[in-house]
Amino acid sequence: MLKEYGCRLAIVGHSKRRLLYGESNCSVAARFAKVIEHGLVPILCVGETLEEREMK
Repeated sequence: MLKEYGCRLAIVGHSKRRLLYGESNCSVAARFAKVIEHGLVPILCVGETLEEREMK
């Protein structure tokens, strides 16, 4: 559906989705693979939450 609207890129693994929806590294990896499978370019977020950052 995204390609029908001219999208070429898809963000996966955003910290907000990981936090709010409990997305794990495994689910993000699966989504990443699906993005590629459907001909889009994935943008993988690998950052940390502000709380995690401030704990360092």
